[in-house]
Amino acid sequence: MTMTTGNVEGICIWDLPSQQAEARAFRQVWLRMARTVVKQALVTAWLRIWLIILLGGGLWLGLFWVFAEGFQFLETAIPYSDLVEQIIRYVFGTFFMALMVMLIVSAAILLYGGLFRSPDTLFLLTQPVRIERLFASRLFDTVILSSWAFIILSSPLLLGFALVQEAHVLFYVLMVPYLIAFVYIPCCLGALFCLIVAQHVPRLKSFLVVTAIICLVVFAVILLNWISWLPRNDALTVEWLQNMLNRLSVTQFRLLPSWWLTTGLMSAARGNIVDGVMFLVVILANAMGLHALCVVVAGKYYRTVFFRLADSGRKKRNAHTGLVDHLLLHRVPRVAPAIRQLIVKDIRLFRRDPVQWSQLLIFIGLLIFYFVNIRRMYYEQFYFAWMNLISFLNVAVVALLLSTFTTRFIYPLISLEGPRFWILGLMPISRPAIVWSKVAFALCLCLIPCCGLVFLSDLMLGVDALVHLAHQATTVMCCVGLTAIAVGLGAWYPNFRAVSAARIASGFGGTLNLVISTAFIIVVLGLGSLPAHVRIVAESPGLLPTVTARVEFNPLVVAWLNYGPLGAVVFTIVIGGITLWVGLQHFRRLEF
Repeated sequence: MTMTTGNVEGICIWDLPSQQAEARAFRQVWLRMARTVVKQALVTAWLRIWLIILLGGGLWLGLFWVFAEGFQFLETAIPYSDLVEQIIRYVFGTFFMALMVMLIVSAAILLYGGLFRSPDTLFLLTQPVRIERLFASRLFDTVILSSWAFIILSSPLLLGFALVQEAHVLFYVLMVPYLIAFVYIPCCLGALFCLIVAQHVPRLKSFLVVTAIICLVVFAVILLNWISWLPRNDALTVEWLQNMLNRLSVTQFRLLPSWWLTTGLMSAARGNIVDGVMFLVVILANAMGLHALCVVVAGKYYRTVFFRLADSGRKKRNAHTGLVDHLLLHRVPRVAPAIRQLIVKDIRLFRRDPVQWSQLLIFIGLLIFYFVNIRRMYYEQFYFAWMNLISFLNVAVVALLLSTFTTRFIYPLISLEGPRFWILGLMPISRPAIVWSKVAFALCLCLIPCCGLVFLSDLMLGVDALVHLAHQATTVMCCVGLTAIAVGLGAWYPNFRAVSAARIASGFGGTLNLVISTAFIIVVLGLGSLPAHVRIVAESPGLLPTVTARVEFNPLVVAWLNYGPLGAVVFTIVIGGITLWVGLQHFRRLEF
């Protein structure tokens, strides 16, 4: 890189390095950062790494066993090989099409954070670096983050298929290149979507944005409902299978990348080298073409869009407050004004960060779609037992998702105050008030969605009133306990030097928070929710051999059934109180 003097006196112009030198510099920086991240993880996050290996390995083996058993069932239950191949093709097409849609959304969210929210992006924009190179490096990071997760999710399905079908060795050789090349296509589509939205959304009014989001959600629900509609009383019959295949025929559209991936892998499994390699080349060509298109579009619009978004963030906002802010500031009794202001501040930061609320909306939307369609899976004789089991598992799923949410977003709240803590130090706000404001903000964020999802699940399943009450009480206890654990441990293990919530959550404190939260959920579910299900099933006449028969329990089980919910309440108060007390004591003595 050289410095030359332009025509205007006193102005120096920096010549850009060659593309090869620029690519080599970015590659060296990326490799050095990757080595540093790995070394830091091995030193500071060894507990999290071992947990991921053990739990992730167990989950992978479980999925592999389930998929292998499913393909084996198809082989034994259906005597026609052509029909089996058609069903497998439809299964693969649906699976990869769903993952492609999810990858597009996740890539758009990740790229938005990397292109417009990353602290080093503004620094790189001031350096003699080509915009196309900067965008390509962010896109490469997104592909890396998406490819490993996609491979982990897809490999048990594909290897289970290969084991049962006795696939050709070509299948094993081409499987990973197929998956990596396929990931590039939705990531590039997500990048284009991110640039288009970032360019046009700031010009729109809030009403139009909300209307567009509602229309997209309604369209997605209608489309998924049309695809997954099942007749209620004729499951696993010939008519049911034919109807299902007809509705899944949309996944066999020849221009879909998921169809190319399915056809290429199935051809490779049969040893068809020509088709196996041809479809891999087709996917690679489309991935390279989309990558080139993304780079061209980014080179033309990215810098303008970045500074437009940065300028819009500095504009003076309207003086009026929103409805939620007004209610919290003026209509909530018996809450200190300082705590109200801190809660409103956290809500505004959460609302203005699309990376956070978009992930929350995606999880809630998927669970709503699942709960709405849950009654379509119907079993005549064992519906009552199935209903109780599924309703209990739904509460467990909501609680486990809540634990990941509190670990990812609630636990780092105290640490993220570090760069701005001098402002809070100048205000008449005590440190306990800061901690309690985080608890109140987290409860406002968690209680309504979680209780609403559990109520929707129980409503669609038609559970007993006692189960309704037990589930709502358990959900409230999980929200209170998980929030107290996350905020307490966040005050106990703060990391004021990190600016990324993801890095804070991936440390030792975040891992410990996830482990304690999981154990807490198991205990609360076992004490607060499970006794109601056991009591309902034990007293159901349809599941007993005679009308007059009764289930006899030993005294310990009777005590568990009678006092389990009370024990769950006490356990929640004790665990939440201890973690909050320890966090408050450490946070009071902490020096900044």
